[in-house]
Amino acid sequence: MILRILTILFIISIFIPVEFHYLLGSLRIETYRVVLGLALVASIINIKSVLERADMVDILLAAFILLASTSLMYNHGVQKGLESAGILAIEVLGSFYLARLFITTPKRYYYVNLSFVIILTGLVFFSLYEAFAKHRILHDWATMITGNNSLDYRLYTHYYIRFGIMRTTNLFAHPILYGTIGAIFFPFAILLVLNKFKWINFGRALALLVGMITTLSSAPLLAVVFQGATAVLAYNWQGAKRLWSSLTFFAFAGFLLINALSNRGFFAILISYLTFNPVTGYYRMLQWEHSMDDITENPVLGIGLNDWSRPEWMNSSIDSFWLLVTMQHGVFAGFILLLCSFYAVFSVLGVLHKHHPAVKWMVNSWILASMSLILIGFTVDYFGKIQPMFFFVLGSISWAKYHEQLNVSVTKLSHMARLKAAYQHKMK
Repeated sequence: MILRILTILFIISIFIPVEFHYLLGSLRIETYRVVLGLALVASIINIKSVLERADMVDILLAAFILLASTSLMYNHGVQKGLESAGILAIEVLGSFYLARLFITTPKRYYYVNLSFVIILTGLVFFSLYEAFAKHRILHDWATMITGNNSLDYRLYTHYYIRFGIMRTTNLFAHPILYGTIGAIFFPFAILLVLNKFKWINFGRALALLVGMITTLSSAPLLAVVFQGATAVLAYNWQGAKRLWSSLTFFAFAGFLLINALSNRGFFAILISYLTFNPVTGYYRMLQWEHSMDDITENPVLGIGLNDWSRPEWMNSSIDSFWLLVTMQHGVFAGFILLLCSFYAVFSVLGVLHKHHPAVKWMVNSWILASMSLILIGFTVDYFGKIQPMFFFVLGSISWAKYHEQLNVSVTKLSHMARLKAAYQHKMK
């Protein structure tokens, strides 16, 4: 019951605007952090269940947290380092184990994903208004209620208006956050339409797509491209085509990422036009170039939360989750987290073909969403609520390991449903 309540509160908290926060010194307390803090406490209380379900993903994630905490204490001292490490543990382990402990069946996975899809569908009307009226109405309402004006002032300038429409943030702190949230649940919405066509399901998938488009961000665009490529990989993963499919997939992914980072070639031109920002790729390339000095000088424990070396005219943001993790916490921490993420995806991909069709499409939707999150993390930083969402998604699929038990249960339910339908037809 506690985990159910915390999961519901977590879903709601993701859609609470950033204006609703409380400053505790320099620390910003938001609802989702409070919920995840309670979730981390709940996971400690349920440590027996955590250990019973533990696998290589848990081990690698624990190793990452240990290295990251050591890095923060080394770079900032024990007191400040422990404070920062505590926040990191809450966002990473709290979200991961909330999903791991609660989402233990396909039914729960279905309803959690559907909840996000339904909320995002309802918000698309505000996105269209924000885009064409150039009025961030939801944030203005939140500011009126709280008195906090928390959005970056640049979001109200002409830099975020393209072809006469404003890049939408909706309830989130940045268009990238809104677009990435939509991209996470887009595979679920699409596969739901393909496996159980209803006009309402089609409308929800269309609403997610429209919402992503209004952000005018490269993140959802790249996510959809990678999801399509991953779908091909998943389809050919079993059998003789497995090796060539995987090689083709990673060659394509690497080519696309290199083009996105260097701003050269067809794909980068396409991305630049769709984001209406032709210098984005070049700027990302400069970030990688200038951050390499910090990484090579601090390869083991990184630079922590200290500022990184760069020209004075460059701002402090890093547009790559994996680059930022490596620079802050060291090469080993970055590698372990990346390995953890890929291992999670490919371990599930390996048993995809063993699942009953009634379950397989949901497992497939997770694979598409997770792989795209890993790959677009090279060109987008998972700041704000995207970081806990990343680890929540990572922990939401442990039930798929028990495919034998699942298939027996699904087969029995399908057989009972057929018998019930036949009986009703006979009575008529």
